[in-house]
Amino acid sequence: MRIGRAVDKFLYFLQNEKNCSEHTIKSYSKDLNDFIDYLQDENIRINEIDFFLLRGFIAGCYERKLAKATVERKISTIKSFYKFLTLRKIIEDNTAKPLKFPKKEQKSFNIFNIDDLFNLLEAPDKESAAGLRDALILELLYATGVRISELVGIEISDIDFSGKRLRVMGKGKKERIIPLADIHLKMIKDYSKNKDKIPKNRTVKTPRLFINKFGTALTDRSVRRIVDKYLKISGLPSNFSPHDFRHSFATHMLEGGADLRTIQELLGHSSLSTTQKYTHLNLSELLKIYDKTHPKSK
Repeated sequence: MRIGRAVDKFLYFLQNEKNCSEHTIKSYSKDLNDFIDYLQDENIRINEIDFFLLRGFIAGCYERKLAKATVERKISTIKSFYKFLTLRKIIEDNTAKPLKFPKKEQKSFNIFNIDDLFNLLEAPDKESAAGLRDALILELLYATGVRISELVGIEISDIDFSGKRLRVMGKGKKERIIPLADIHLKMIKDYSKNKDKIPKNRTVKTPRLFINKFGTALTDRSVRRIVDKYLKISGLPSNFSPHDFRHSFATHMLEGGADLRTIQELLGHSSLSTTQKYTHLNLSELLKIYDKTHPKSK
């Protein structure tokens, strides 16, 4: 089979069988097209590509001085592609198996001091509809640990007021349930009663919970601007980001006594490590641990 045809089959598999996000599929497609460009022959057959060609492609990435994270992603793409080819018996041997990842760089991230964070959460002016929205955004980022993409995707139908829980759609279209505290349910109700006042002489045109002044759904970029605005008002460092709420959520839960598997469940991570299997907790257990350990659950 020619490599172009094999790549098409792999991308079809990712979209229709693995239900990968559009962003993930674009990343795989970009990396594999980069590999085809390196081969300089889109008609080359898969079984003609040996390990030395694969290693040459990765060596070329280093020579181009690509970031380690980018090289690691390209290696991961090649490995996933060849694993697919092997499982589908398109090739007999997994030529990419010996490829090694670069040594990981230790990433640093910011954790909010709880007192500073609580001051930040109080910064929005709750007398206005936009202030109620901003306050709710900050609260949910910290109280639930959701990603920005998950936050802007929330619809009012995703909130179970009687069950005190929120449904979010995570990476790979995986659904998960997150407990909500009474204070956040009240904030959602207060904001929902006033959200129609945010658009200027416009009607709301989206089922999404968070909207902008045009009546359309708030974007990731808008949330970043909102967070930056209140960081400045609160006198906190500008290098904090919306994702640091997620790091702080996990850290504060852990410090409060929650176990790693609970945090794993709440954050929607697929595994604790590359080798450790995922263990589900039932919802009642999650609710109890959240109520006991999260600073905003009281």
